[in-house]
Amino acid sequence: MIAFIDPVEKLIRKRRSIRKYKPDMPPSGWIDAAVSCAAMAPSPSNSQPVRFVRIRSEKMLERLQLGMEARRRELLEILEAKKGTKRTRNLINAYYRYSEFLFNAPVIIAAGTLQTETFTGKLMEAGVLAEDARGETDRDITVGLALKGLLLKSEALGLGTCILTAPLAFLPEVEKTLGLNDIRIKCFVTMGFPDETPAPIDKKGPSEIYTEI
Repeated sequence: MIAFIDPVEKLIRKRRSIRKYKPDMPPSGWIDAAVSCAAMAPSPSNSQPVRFVRIRSEKMLERLQLGMEARRRELLEILEAKKGTKRTRNLINAYYRYSEFLFNAPVIIAAGTLQTETFTGKLMEAGVLAEDARGETDRDITVGLALKGLLLKSEALGLGTCILTAPLAFLPEVEKTLGLNDIRIKCFVTMGFPDETPAPIDKKGPSEIYTEI
């Protein structure tokens, strides 16, 4: 028996990470609609810590690009001083190349969270816990849920998206570079009209990721 596939599941199954975009700029209303869906994500105690920062300034994009390149050179110099392997050098260069398409996307968004109070954080302040071991996890989950809404709404509108965390390895002070004092950046998101149709990627089935105890 073939299970019924509803519209939401169709979007989920159809979506691909897009790294090549047409130069056309998506309508601002479409971007607002995607962010609006992201804002509906659940969060601990309805704290709503997720923030999206669209980067439009050519000067800011140049700062990011120059910062990434400088850090790549620094990592390679450190590796050489430690007589590291060619494999590690290739890994650094590969991750840098995987990140470069960021600057060719019509829409570039930095996604992050405010450092809102968490339950375990309050317990730490009260002296019940030695550290806030779960607070960042709560915020990571929340931004992930928000991103899912952003991605699916974009897909429904005919826009391609891709989440990138690799650039953060080359931008250890990304918040400082962007001039953000109250937001911790978790990833970048690119958005635009797709100029490629990636083939489906094998995904694990329910029996591989689900169990009962």
